[in-house]
Amino acid sequence: MFVQVSWIQVHPGKIEQIKTIFQESVLPIIEKQEGFVKFNLYTNEKDNSIIVNSFWDTEHNIEVVFSSGIYQEQVSKFENLFASPPIRNVFKVSI
Repeated sequence: MFVQVSWIQVHPGKIEQIKTIFQESVLPIIEKQEGFVKFNLYTNEKDNSIIVNSFWDTEHNIEVVFSSGIYQEQVSKFENLFASPPIRNVFKVSI
């Protein structure tokens, strides 16, 4: 299993709006992608940051979503809410 981790700095006071967009608009699309396992959203209102973890069967599943433009399309839904572009990395789940 692999996890895509995105760390994102957001504008102050926007976390609730971001959570709603993830629930209503992003998750329904991501859940339909081949190899998708689960999704977690972590929020820190003290420093206005979020971490998004999406778990996938294979690294290839993650790269298909990224290279197809689906990832970028989802990120664009937040362009006025994110203070900076997401910092994205992919890890193998080892334990």
